[in-house]
Amino acid sequence: MKVTLAQLNYRIGDLAGNCNKISEVIQQQGNQTDLIIFSELCITGYYPLDLLDKPEFIANQDEHIERIKKLSEQYSAGIIIGVVDRNAFTGKPYHNALMLIEKGNCRFIYHKQLLPTYNIFSEARHFEPGKIPGVCLFRGHRLGFLICEDGWNDQAPFHYDNNPVQDLAREKPDLVISLNSSPSNTGKQEERVLRFTHIAKHCQAPLIYVNQTGANDDIVYDGASFVCDEKGQGVLQLPAFEEHVTTITVLSPDAKKSPSVTLLAMDNIALYYQQLIMGIRDYVAKCGFPGIVIGSSGGIDSALTLALAKQAIGAEKVTAITMPSRFSSEGSRHDSEALCYNLGVKLYTYSIDDEFASSLQSFSGVFKEPARGITAENIQARIRGRVLMEYSNQTGYLVLSTGNKSELSVGYATLYGDMCGGLNVLGDLYKTQVYALANYYNELHPAAVIPQEIIDKAPSAELAEDQKDSDSLPDYPVLDAILQQYIEGDLISEHERQQASAILQRVSTEVIAEVKKLVDRTEFKRRQAPPIIRVQRRSFGAGRQLPISGSYEYC
Repeated sequence: MKVTLAQLNYRIGDLAGNCNKISEVIQQQGNQTDLIIFSELCITGYYPLDLLDKPEFIANQDEHIERIKKLSEQYSAGIIIGVVDRNAFTGKPYHNALMLIEKGNCRFIYHKQLLPTYNIFSEARHFEPGKIPGVCLFRGHRLGFLICEDGWNDQAPFHYDNNPVQDLAREKPDLVISLNSSPSNTGKQEERVLRFTHIAKHCQAPLIYVNQTGANDDIVYDGASFVCDEKGQGVLQLPAFEEHVTTITVLSPDAKKSPSVTLLAMDNIALYYQQLIMGIRDYVAKCGFPGIVIGSSGGIDSALTLALAKQAIGAEKVTAITMPSRFSSEGSRHDSEALCYNLGVKLYTYSIDDEFASSLQSFSGVFKEPARGITAENIQARIRGRVLMEYSNQTGYLVLSTGNKSELSVGYATLYGDMCGGLNVLGDLYKTQVYALANYYNELHPAAVIPQEIIDKAPSAELAEDQKDSDSLPDYPVLDAILQQYIEGDLISEHERQQASAILQRVSTEVIAEVKKLVDRTEFKRRQAPPIIRVQRRSFGAGRQLPISGSYEYC
């Protein structure tokens, strides 16, 4: 049997556009294959959130399903799509479902049994779980079906009482097919391969794993779809972070003779690079922004953000603005110019010195005392944020904020200043990972490098005389080890845990406790941050939901 895997990039709510993508594959492959497999909720896009509360939304989806049924009459292939199906009984109004269409008719529907509600997921908000294993006869073969989370409770840790894989194995399918909208993050590709090759062995059947690709809001889907045989050996792997349509022969003597392939997982830095670029590109395209504007300080964070933006949408659509004050070093001004020259990005210089002086004078005139310390520092950051937003208003360009996860964790960022923007690119990368990714970028792009001076200089906000980040924070390797353990400690790998523990052995309990307090005290700031492109196992936003006004003392 010939099977076509369609790994596509969908847009949430764009029912017509998504249907057109699906239809195009059917028209190209419909007479060349037996079965075409699309991904989870491919008509609506994943995840449509409270669009599901609009009755006309589901009615509109059903119209597009009818379009696909009508189209299928012209072709020999069966078509598997992910859909929202109405619940005919008590409970939530819908099921997360897949539908097998053949010659204009719905041959089979399966309802997802496990609905994730942890981390970034909230499927039980709208969906009722299915109860019955998904098995149907298709052209002489018993096809077994899973939808994403259904395959994640067959090995520890167990989060659900039931195990759809175990139930499916009892049905003795000839082929297992899993439709997925599995978000990308550190370690996810490797974990998917381990879990789903285990499922193939459990069911003693080849397995086809079809995942979507593309970014929706802050979440990026990497694709990386694959096929393995009944022994869990790799047969095929699709490229990550791109659309791809491939046909493979399964369930034949010749298929069993095919050489195996190693199912590979990307290393973390390569994953960050591709994931952030896709996150930027799709956010800009799907939201309809004509370009991007970034404040260029001459520091590592803004430099890397500019470099990634340039790779994502092209230098001609990226603008940088450097906004020096009396505290900006000559080196930082020069570094901004060198960076933008290397990248081919337009750079404007907007001195904030006069406005800063005027703001200081106005403050002291009204409040009868001078603006001191952090007040004076943040005046500069807020002037810069205002300038970026003014340019955005004038051009329609999206402002990218440049703060990293280390800074956002401990509140080392200014509300309505450097936190201004519509999207944060580095907000899920710790500072040490920012440096690693900058070096990786330079290895890939020797003709458009981030100047080494930017990478080598001591990090500083340059909001006061001779200011350094280390004046206020532990050194970043120490800070990042504390933060990773505190924010993601129950999710990180054993290797990561050992690395962090080795660093923290040399750190006092007082320093660790103080960092944790800083994290807890600045939840109110993070709630006001723009969306952060997710790359870690636990990101700020939907992946880490804590009360702002909570008062719990952590050990």
